Amino acid sequence: MSKTAVTGSLLSLEIDRAAVGTLCRQLLEQLRAAIDSGRLPAGSRLPSTRVVADELGVSRNTVIQAFDALSAEGYLESRVGAGTFVADQRRLAPSSVAAGPQPAAAGRAYPFRSLSRRGRSLVASSTDEFAERPRSFMPDVPDLREFPIKTWLRLLGETSGRLTGEILADTSNAGYEPLRRALAQHLSASRGMCCDYRQVIITTGSQQSLDLTCRMLVDPGDPVWLEEPGYLGARSVIRANGGVVCPVPVDDEGICVEGAEVTHPVPSLIYVSPARQYPLGMTLSVPRREALLRYARASGAWVIEDDYDYEFRYQGHSPQAVHGMDKDSRTIHIGTFSKILLPSFRLGYMVVPPDLSEAFGKARAIVDRHASLIEQMVLSEFMHRGLLVSHIRRMRGLYRARQLHLIAGLQSLLGQALPLAGTDTGMHLTLPLAPEAGDVALTRRAAQLGITLRPLTPYYATRQRRQGLLLGFAAFNNSELDLGLQKLAPMKADLARLLQRQP
Repeated sequence: MSKTAVTGSLLSLEIDRAAVGTLCRQLLEQLRAAIDSGRLPAGSRLPSTRVVADELGVSRNTVIQAFDALSAEGYLESRVGAGTFVADQRRLAPSSVAAGPQPAAAGRAYPFRSLSRRGRSLVASSTDEFAERPRSFMPDVPDLREFPIKTWLRLLGETSGRLTGEILADTSNAGYEPLRRALAQHLSASRGMCCDYRQVIITTGSQQSLDLTCRMLVDPGDPVWLEEPGYLGARSVIRANGGVVCPVPVDDEGICVEGAEVTHPVPSLIYVSPARQYPLGMTLSVPRREALLRYARASGAWVIEDDYDYEFRYQGHSPQAVHGMDKDSRTIHIGTFSKILLPSFRLGYMVVPPDLSEAFGKARAIVDRHASLIEQMVLSEFMHRGLLVSHIRRMRGLYRARQLHLIAGLQSLLGQALPLAGTDTGMHLTLPLAPEAGDVALTRRAAQLGITLRPLTPYYATRQRRQGLLLGFAAFNNSELDLGLQKLAPMKADLARLLQRQP
């Protein structure tokens, strides 16, 4: 009868007492095979001989003999006071050990294996163009050093002491109720939205909110209007859910819905970022908001309002959210905390029409039940104590100062007549370039100089693309911005020439 054990190193071993050969030989061969195959990589710490013996139900001497034999072969090494570890197999002669683990799929054909149509669409819709590490001018990154970590940890300690089984059992699929109440109150005050907390659903961020909305409201083949240029993440989610992206141009007042009425099919959804259009940065004007809602009412389309970067407005006042103007409840409002607090802080929210709240809550449960409860509880305290509003105000002042510093630096480098866009709001500037600029090539050249510029053209779904560069400033202090400008200096002549040709 065989006995299987999962050791302290999470390695499965099996001893068959009816098999031919000693128990020591079985253990030795299984450990050797695990090391050769890479299941036990170099540096792995093995459990003690006593633990292995207890789990397998064999004598400790049997395990010691197997370990000693593998040590003699060079597979294991003992470190005084630390234990037994898998040796680096590269030090062994080629004849004594295999060359190393190979990928399971390398050179192997698997019959009858294919992704579903939805799976293929999901893979095809993925975007990984901008996987850069944070460095000078990288857009969309907050200053992680300014996060109030001590306050957050103190609230975490206070909150974790109140975490009970009853709270765990009673938490709604739509999220932690005190946080939903805090959000409803916050949005009513800051965005002019009159919403009940039952309309608020906590998600892991804007991407999940978009995905859930598309799952609920888009059938395969349905047209979905998307700003052009527009957010790549939205384009990916729409396509992954079977929607057909219909790009709608934007101008200085935002999305041009009235023109699209003539040229585009009637959509199931219209995705907009009214507070700050991404990536160009303009705010959707009030007449355009009214036109959007009139069209949604007449056509039966739903509006997804991505409230991106509304917190960081540096001039004028924030207009009322489209959701707050919508008398027909056709708007799904989504937001995230990743830009306000930390990118790794995976909490967002959506506000859905009252008659859809129950359906969205049930669908949320199927997707992944609910977001991290302890983080929801801490954020709830953070909001109820007024700390979130205080943090936003502080970061708004800090980012505005950095934006002005970057603008002055660019003017000094490239000349005063800079055609900058998106200066009223947000965490990045958009620098328009001439049609022949080649923004992708420019960003590659900048990367060689140690800075991260982001090209504008990938945000377009059509071939009629404006050239430009996105420069982030929020995550970098003035000294770091100055250093980035120094690194940009070798491109000064080319950039100035391209800017001068911009009409």
